[in-house]
Amino acid sequence: MSQPRHVIMQVVKRSGGATHHVEFCIDDNFAERLRQLRSLVPPLNALNKQRDLVIDKVRVRLPTAIWRCGGDIDSSVEGSCIVIAAEGFFNCGAKDRKTKEKLVTYTFPIARLIELHLERPAGETFYIRDGIFTNDEPAESAAGRWVASLHELEEMRVPEAPSDFDTLQGVPLRTEQGALPSQRVGLN
Repeated sequence: MSQPRHVIMQVVKRSGGATHHVEFCIDDNFAERLRQLRSLVPPLNALNKQRDLVIDKVRVRLPTAIWRCGGDIDSSVEGSCIVIAAEGFFNCGAKDRKTKEKLVTYTFPIARLIELHLERPAGETFYIRDGIFTNDEPAESAAGRWVASLHELEEMRVPEAPSDFDTLQGVPLRTEQGALPSQRVGLN
């Protein structure tokens, strides 16, 4: 089984903002589930085009995805999902809770994502902008500048502070393994 890797896809917003994106992890199991879901969507042909109701997409929840909208580090969204179309493409979607705006990525071929996952080095993060795999784009290209801006946002992020549950008052945050804190701590 392969190690999980991150996939970062640009989100298309009506209000603009090139740094809006969604992050999720893919591994062999995820790739297999995409293949299985793709098989549930029948191809459109002359026979089923004549029917009143035709299934041409499957929508599945993607609860572990992280949505980031520019300066809003952890965007609050609802309905995070992947939509798989009959043509073999997928995109990610959600709705911003604050603005009620739909958040959608460009489509990307399922077969290409699986192919990249199998061929590329383990642990490599995939950047997908405008529906194009951008990892091999030059740094001065639009895609290269987009990836650089995402790295800048990551560097600016404030690290999470330890919670009260992580420490007891007077006890250092980190002690050498096997060493006990030098001062005694009372729980009362």
